[in-house]
Amino acid sequence: MTSELHVVTGAFGYSGRWIAKQLLAEGKQVRTLTNAAARDDPFDGAVEVHPLNFDNYDALVESLRGADVLYNTYWVRYNDNERNFGHGIAVENCKKLFAAAAEAEVRRIVHFSVAKPDQAPGWTYFQGKVETERLLRDSDQSYAIVRPTVLFGGGRNVLINNIAWILRKFPVFGVFGFGRYPIQPVHIRDVARVAIELGTSNENITRDIAGPEKYSYREFVSLIAKSMGVRRLIIPIPPLMGWLAGQMMGIFLQDRVITRAEIRGLMNGLVASDEEPIGEIAFSEWIAENGSELGREYQNDLQERRYNK
Repeated sequence: MTSELHVVTGAFGYSGRWIAKQLLAEGKQVRTLTNAAARDDPFDGAVEVHPLNFDNYDALVESLRGADVLYNTYWVRYNDNERNFGHGIAVENCKKLFAAAAEAEVRRIVHFSVAKPDQAPGWTYFQGKVETERLLRDSDQSYAIVRPTVLFGGGRNVLINNIAWILRKFPVFGVFGFGRYPIQPVHIRDVARVAIELGTSNENITRDIAGPEKYSYREFVSLIAKSMGVRRLIIPIPPLMGWLAGQMMGIFLQDRVITRAEIRGLMNGLVASDEEPIGEIAFSEWIAENGSELGREYQNDLQERRYNK
């Protein structure tokens, strides 16, 4: 007898990979829809692969046919006209995906958003998140909207690894402003667990997923440095100066180190939750075990995000 089918967008990426991994461990049949090129297959063929082609609606419907749950982790980090992706395009693509899921009679959509998107008016990244949530709520689909804070664990750790890389390379680390704004990291295994649990429900729900520990950003950076065994001078810098430094570093690294929206979101407390935390894995324990290995190489997010279209 064929096991229950679950579809995950981007199962060769970060959050999608951990959802797929947990689903396979539970004996589920897993299919991924992906438009990312040059990604390795961490599942050795155990996950069925279909293209995530938003320009072929009929094929999109067929790729979702027979699925019980769709886990949508698809989004784009920034606007980039040269690569033909942006926040407005991502909204339209999600609209197509939701419509295709409805036509394919997918029972449930678990959609990945971001913490507090409605508290960041005027920033296209968050505006796109709000609009996509609205599209799903206004549909007839059964849904769960999950809003993780800042992810850690699971090998990729782009943000935390690259903070550690800067700490290894430079004697001084600048925090935007005074670094007093909150950050509440959550382990990717907790995110995958909660997402799958919500996939089994029929209740329409929007839920933050945050870890059990909350820090100021300055405390967060200090803890990373301590776990690495390095002593660094952590100083306040104007946000614009931090962004410009990131731009210059990005030219050298050929990457988007940080965006203005990410700086604003961080400083406005959007990477922490006001809800009761449902993550169980403590960042302090994880960083104590893994800090010595972080930051040995820079993780280039832009190079990983190579799309066919």
